[in-house]
Amino acid sequence: MSRKSIEGLLAGRMSRRDVLKVGGGVALGAGLSACGLGGGSASEADTTRVIEPKIDGDLVYFNWAQYLNPSLIKKFERKYGVQVRQSNFDSMPAMMAKLRSGNQYDLIFPSAEFADKLIKENQLLEIPLDKLPATEDIYQFFDDPWYDPGSKHTVPYSLYLTGLGYRADEIDTMTGSWRDLTNPQAEGRSYILDDFQEGIGMANLVNGYELNAVEPDQLEASKEYLIGLKPDLRGFSSDTITNMSSGNAWIQHLWNADVINIRYRVDDPTSIKFQQNREGIPVGSDVFAIPTNAEHPGTALLFIDFVLANSPKNATWTGYPMPTNGAEKPYADLVKSEPELQVTVETLEKGQQFANLEGTDRENWDRVWTEVRAA
Repeated sequence: MSRKSIEGLLAGRMSRRDVLKVGGGVALGAGLSACGLGGGSASEADTTRVIEPKIDGDLVYFNWAQYLNPSLIKKFERKYGVQVRQSNFDSMPAMMAKLRSGNQYDLIFPSAEFADKLIKENQLLEIPLDKLPATEDIYQFFDDPWYDPGSKHTVPYSLYLTGLGYRADEIDTMTGSWRDLTNPQAEGRSYILDDFQEGIGMANLVNGYELNAVEPDQLEASKEYLIGLKPDLRGFSSDTITNMSSGNAWIQHLWNADVINIRYRVDDPTSIKFQQNREGIPVGSDVFAIPTNAEHPGTALLFIDFVLANSPKNATWTGYPMPTNGAEKPYADLVKSEPELQVTVETLEKGQQFANLEGTDRENWDRVWTEVRAA
């Protein structure tokens, strides 16, 4: 994969995770719950429209920039004689706002948390998995995901996990713990992701709580832990790639594929290492989904099946693993120098996924993060 394509992808990934900063998506999520796509009402009946995998028009595609191998898009266009009309978003709230305003897309790529929101509000069509042969290669782990019971409305697209990246040319005393953020060898050149879920979730794990802990006393303890870290950190930042490749950070809280991109930017790629942490591993997924107002759902189904059938080529281009048996070895070969970057079924079972916190629970997480950042 070229340096340019990797850099483009990870710029998109970083922007996407920015949605999880304080306040991101709260108002938009609430607004969407009041009505259907484009302001109309939505019911369960809207989600059960019968759709078949067949060409029914050009594909109107809405995704992060550089988040799918462009050669596959061109190959799909040639094979089926259609055009993929691409639009991009730079955050989940931006995607939701476009949907809310009535824009029609045949295929979108929400995170698991936002898929949960859309499903609960009857905004996604049911997907006939039995008509998509390539879905048989998907990990059985996704037969009944938390955000989509029975896997009725989504197909998993990519996987990520969170850990610590570090400069092995500067640090040789990492211990496999989240507490390594304050490793004295880093000399204060450590960053926590500027991301409320990742920050609070990490602190919850360090304190021995569940990733999504919401009890007031637990959140208070995690808040105090994060505030206590601040004197030993350089700061909070989601500009992970620049921080690590420039040497500004020697330890960086980051996502797995960031490491691949950082290695493309440094003189000695072997100096960039990744560590999963024993207190807990946040893992997650993005999904394929078809909005209820899609005009060309048949073409969308064909595209989903086509990308899954070409998952090895896609995963090794994007730098993010895909949840298919066929992509597992090619991706493992890509990250053979750092196998902890891989997300396998074992990783998914061992890790914890962020919940779609709502109401008071979400408000409390927002409040805690605001207080941490202001301290």
